[in-house]
Amino acid sequence: MIDQLMLLQSGGLVGAAQLLQEVISAMGPVLLMPLIIFAFGLLFGVKARKSFKLALLVGVGFIGIFAVLGYTLGPIGSTIQALSEAYGLNLRGVDVGWAPISGFTWALGVTVLMIPIGFAVNAIMLFAGLTRTFDADVWNFWHWAFNAGIVYVITESWVLAIAAGIIAEIITLLLADWTAELGQEYFGVPGTSLPHTESVAQAPFAFAIDKVLRRVPVIGSVEVNPESLEDRFGVFGEPIVIGFMVGLFIGVVSMEPPLVIFRTAMLVAALLTLLPRMVGLLIEGIQPIADQASDYFENSDWFNADEIHIGIDAGPIGLADTPSVVSGLLIAPYAVMLAFLPGVQIMPLGDLVGIPVFACMWAAAISNGNIVRTVINGALLTTIITYAASYLAPYMTEMGRISGSLSDVDTSAEFVTALAKGGHWWILGASSPLALPGSVGIRTVAFGLGTAALALACYFWTRNMPEEVAQTDSGTVETPDSAATPSDD
Repeated sequence: MIDQLMLLQSGGLVGAAQLLQEVISAMGPVLLMPLIIFAFGLLFGVKARKSFKLALLVGVGFIGIFAVLGYTLGPIGSTIQALSEAYGLNLRGVDVGWAPISGFTWALGVTVLMIPIGFAVNAIMLFAGLTRTFDADVWNFWHWAFNAGIVYVITESWVLAIAAGIIAEIITLLLADWTAELGQEYFGVPGTSLPHTESVAQAPFAFAIDKVLRRVPVIGSVEVNPESLEDRFGVFGEPIVIGFMVGLFIGVVSMEPPLVIFRTAMLVAALLTLLPRMVGLLIEGIQPIADQASDYFENSDWFNADEIHIGIDAGPIGLADTPSVVSGLLIAPYAVMLAFLPGVQIMPLGDLVGIPVFACMWAAAISNGNIVRTVINGALLTTIITYAASYLAPYMTEMGRISGSLSDVDTSAEFVTALAKGGHWWILGASSPLALPGSVGIRTVAFGLGTAALALACYFWTRNMPEEVAQTDSGTVETPDSAATPSDD
């Protein structure tokens, strides 16, 4: 198998794609996204000087986002890691976080073909009117490549693997279109969509769960969101204070020293205060280009879509939303306790700080920031995702082994996994028939297709819900400074 992999890696097409992936990774969103925005501005008729200014705003916004995340998430993650270690569980696998698994994915070689293939599929869908999203979130094409990698380690067929990646892309873009209006209204990101597989894949289930919760006595009627808390408790209901109190809670249950507890509290308060302002800069740069692009598509005879959404990374958006972050941090101790359940063979660890993104953000959006419903919803989704990440652990470990990247992960565990990648559960289920030539049996494929059918059923049951909620709650949640638009100068 390794010889076959090396032969594939030596091919000219794969080599070119590998170089492209390395360039994209080296540029990162700080350089790549401004370049895309500048090119889009020129393409859609925005003056060069205005496009340049908007591109700089986007770059500065990303610098601010990553500066805040880099300063806060590391220490917060260390406190949550202490929470995991405090229970002393001895499991076969460990959640090492998404970053090492992305390294496993790209190191397989041919997975990098999902970058040019992803662009081609997106373009075809745009021309055919099958999507309204242009996915500018190139560095997260690796989500689709991950699905391809899982199918490859099962079947050893790159044809089937790439097919799985394309299926993941198509489903993700369709879900991004479906949730775009709600995302724009709730998260305050006009002109965009969020084609982030591991988070938007939870939307059908998050919406269905919330639809049920709305009918539950007390839970369905109680309003616990930042606005209601601020109205009721004054300064103690503001995001900065809520963040401080949640940080205290996490530090205490993690049994950290007092100084670490207060540091964690300050860092969570900073996260909930600073990140929305950085996202505001990002949107200030994106919105005029998105508006111009929508006008272009509306008047174009080449496309069947009357508007276009620019696909951006959901991570910073979810981590800038107070209900999502508060709910995710409150769920983290529960996620650790899931390791006690039968069938769970991994210790949730590296991706615990990502729970606000892959389990909570769409639950928060559909409930208009209701923290009670978001916590319940997110906890149910986290349970499913944890089991999925546990099931996928041997395959992720095998990806690392055959790519030669497993040795880069400093762990003595038998298996490694990423909790966030469990968020692909039903989309991988939709691709499961492709794995039949490998070691996956009929029973597993039937279960996988069942999860996809359940997702489809949830979609049909809630298909009008995002639009209805967006229209009902329009303007109730806004990212600070996101409405500001730079002048034409």
